[in-house]
This record gives sequence, C-alpha cells and structure tokens, in this order.
Amino acid sequence: MNVFDFVMESPDIDFYIASVDERMEVVSANAKFKETYRVDVGDALPDKSQLRKVVSLAINQKQNVSGVVIEEPSGERVLHLILFCYRLEAEEGDRYHTALFDISGLSQYYEMKLMNEKRKLIGDMAAGTANSILNPLAVVRGSLQLIEATLKANLASNHLSDHLVSQSVDHYITLATHQVTEISKYVKRWLHLGKPFQLQLRPVLLSAFLESYVPSVQKEAIRQGVSLVCEYPAVDGHLLVDPYYLQEVLNEFMKNSFEATNGSGRIRLAVELTGEGAAFTIRDSGPGIAEDVMKQVKDPFFTTKEDSIGLGLSFCEVVLHKMGGRYELKGDEAGTEVRISLPRVPAE
Repeated sequence: MNVFDFVMESPDIDFYIASVDERMEVVSANAKFKETYRVDVGDALPDKSQLRKVVSLAINQKQNVSGVVIEEPSGERVLHLILFCYRLEAEEGDRYHTALFDISGLSQYYEMKLMNEKRKLIGDMAAGTANSILNPLAVVRGSLQLIEATLKANLASNHLSDHLVSQSVDHYITLATHQVTEISKYVKRWLHLGKPFQLQLRPVLLSAFLESYVPSVQKEAIRQGVSLVCEYPAVDGHLLVDPYYLQEVLNEFMKNSFEATNGSGRIRLAVELTGEGAAFTIRDSGPGIAEDVMKQVKDPFFTTKEDSIGLGLSFCEVVLHKMGGRYELKGDEAGTEVRISLPRVPAE
C-alpha cells in the first residue's frame, strides 16, 4: 500500500480528509472521514456538524479557513479537531479541500494542566488562611466542651435534674459542635485541593463497609421523606481504599441527590463487584443537570446553589484519583446518575 492509499483507506490514522463542492456534497473522502461523519461520496455534510458551519462560511465568502478548532460528537465522547479548508477553483465548480486533525489528547492535556493550576492556586490560598480559621475553631470546640462539662456539673450539684433542661443543653451543645466540625471539614477539603495529602489506604471488605455506611444513608432518607433503594453485589471482595474518605465521597454525591429530590422522589444506590473493581451507582429522580452546567460541575468554586462554595465535586475527583478511581456524571430529564469506579484487591 502506498502513502496515498494508506491515507485514504486506513481507519487507524488520526486525520480526516475530504473534498466537497459548493453544494457541500462530498466529492471524495478518506475512510476516517466517512466513518466519523457517516457519509459517503455524493452525500451532503451532516446538518448539525460544526464542520458544515465552517465550510459553509468558506463557500459563502470564497476564502480559505485555517486552524479553526471544532468539536464533533463521536459515540459517547467528543472529538476536538483542528480544521483547515482550502478553496480550489475548477471548471466544474469550486472545490473545498478540508483536512481535520484530532487534537483531543492535546485538549485533554491542557484542560488537566489548567485544572491542576487552579487547584494549586486554591491550595496556596487555603494554606495562607487555614490556620487563621482552624485555630479559632479549635478554641471554640474546646470552649463548647468546657461549657458542656460546667453546665452538667452545675445541674448535678444544684440537683437540677429536669430532663428537659438537660436535653436542651445536650441538643444545643451537640448542634454547635457539629457545625464547628463541618466548618473544619470544609476548610480541610479546601486545603486538599491544592496541597499533597495522604490517604490511609488499606484492604477493606466491601460488605463490611456497606454494613457500616448504608444505615446512616437510610436514616437520612427517612428523615427527608425520600425513597431509597439499595442494591448489593452477589459476591464479596476487598477494595484498597481509605474508608473515611470513601464515605466522604459517597456522602457528597448522596447529599446532592437528596437535594435534587427535594424531600420526595426516589434514589437508587447500586453496588457492583467485578473481577477488576467495584462500581457505586447513585441515580436520583431529580430534575437532572443542564448541558451547560454539566461542562462546569468539576470546576472548583462552580455551583448553582446559594448556600454552597462549589468544592464538593472537585474534592471527590481528587480523592478518587488518589485511590485509583474516578467518577462519571450523567444527567437527563429523568434525573442524575453518578458512577464511581474503584479498583479491587486481587484475590490471592
């Protein structure tokens, strides 16, 4: 096979070549172009393709187009292509020779690089302010513990054993302590986005983890009036994870689902175990996620909620990456689905 035949016929190359006429019909094309755009000689360029929009502009203005970046759907992923279109005059009508090169890998590299730079900036900002927040919180926590001990001692010494008084003291001290813990947790998450931190990875039996974790989620579902359906794997196995941080990740996604269902609806928590790993799937019956929002949900500080700072999903991504896992998010009119994938410990 000569070079020309290879370029035109091989499905393994990462560039796409075609010649189209002024009616935007394909005159000739290589195999990669035909496969990606699902056209053959004589077919028109797909109506909804970005390629058609750019070629149409070139035809209308009778000029060349060079180095335009476009996005085209291809199965479940999106191709990032750089397009060149050159006009060639001919007796039978002008021809527009197009060449597209796949730069998806390069785009992903720069997206990841930009995300890492954002996280580092966040980490640097957090490092400068964390102690200013965490140290006073530690004082508040200690003060609450002292107040609790003092009040209970005074109640006992004065024989004030009124159950309602004692219950009120416990309630407000517990509530205040919980809020201090929550603030500390979010400040530490902020730090984790940009600064190195270590997980305590160890083999964890999946059934034992679920036995410990699921009851708290079921309790929250009952409190919020949401129908929670849990599906467990038929087999058991070990995952190499930090159980505390895995629980934090699941809590973040479950919290989003509870908020999406807004006190009604249904949430499904399904756990699967295969030879390669485990998958936690959380599906809710909420309103779903708009397409423009979906593109930004992983960005630090992006949020659609008034009472959120937008670090939850970024935190989840960092933690899962450290455990060798990842998550995928899908949304439609029927709700939102997140799938968390984690590797399992190979059986001996």
